Amino acid sequence: MNETLILASVFVAVLLVAYTVVSFLFLRAEIARNAGSTRARRTLTDEQIDRILGSENKEIRYYLDVVQNEPSNSLRMRMVQAGFFSKRAVLYFNALRWAIAAGVFSFVQFGGRAIWETVSNAAILMFAVIAAGLAFIACSIVLERIGKRRALEFKKIFPDFMDMLLVCMDSGLGLEAAIERVTREFLLTTRDFGIQLSIVNLELRGGRPLHEAIQSFSKRINVEEARTLAVLFKQSQELGASVSKTLRVFAREMRQKRLIHAEEKANSLPVKMLLPMALFMFPVNLIIVLVPIMMLIMKMITTLTPS
Repeated sequence: MNETLILASVFVAVLLVAYTVVSFLFLRAEIARNAGSTRARRTLTDEQIDRILGSENKEIRYYLDVVQNEPSNSLRMRMVQAGFFSKRAVLYFNALRWAIAAGVFSFVQFGGRAIWETVSNAAILMFAVIAAGLAFIACSIVLERIGKRRALEFKKIFPDFMDMLLVCMDSGLGLEAAIERVTREFLLTTRDFGIQLSIVNLELRGGRPLHEAIQSFSKRINVEEARTLAVLFKQSQELGASVSKTLRVFAREMRQKRLIHAEEKANSLPVKMLLPMALFMFPVNLIIVLVPIMMLIMKMITTLTPS
């Protein structure tokens, strides 16, 4: 009994140490990646930013061509929604998923023959084809998840964009100049969002109305607050209201909405933790309470002698 407890204690201790080390390494890697990406983004010069904001930007031209000519469920559209604006991105993605499918097929084919010697070659071949097909489909699922995660990041960034835009307008800049100034800042920190704002700048330079440019911007980033902002700009232009006051009220409402959303998530946390606690903690507590009693009862039963 004592040896079993010692082995169990050693196993739990090793598991906790391994989990702590792995968590620490992943945290350090994430911090290093974020710091490295930030340093890399901040090395952009003014000439490079001007080239991105210019009308000869190939990435933006490709993006607009895809948005205007491709259906929403096409591969090129999903690639640009995931943040891949290069013309060769589709070629690279197809080559990558075919290579992954071929690798999975080869691994299952040759590994299955070495492990399952009694299974027929036809069954192993069928299983390898199914595994390769699942790997091929999984690549598309990963691409979809990257696009959804990117839209979620844009939703988190949008209130910061509103605050920066409001600060620029309060400092005396016009709306178009404020958008261009904020675009330059986002190109240094969050390049994907900055490229989306670059498209807004190009549309405004081409003579497109502000609310239409913001409406197109909201469709690209798939953020509901951006659609509301486009409606507010349209109403302020039609009614002659102050754009600065409109932005101030909208930014305050967005901050309140963010706070309410955080409070909702915090209030729903106890309900979400109820089931895991019932599944994992209650049986452990039950074992802690009942096992000593059962051990005493078993000891008493084994020590009893017939009269």
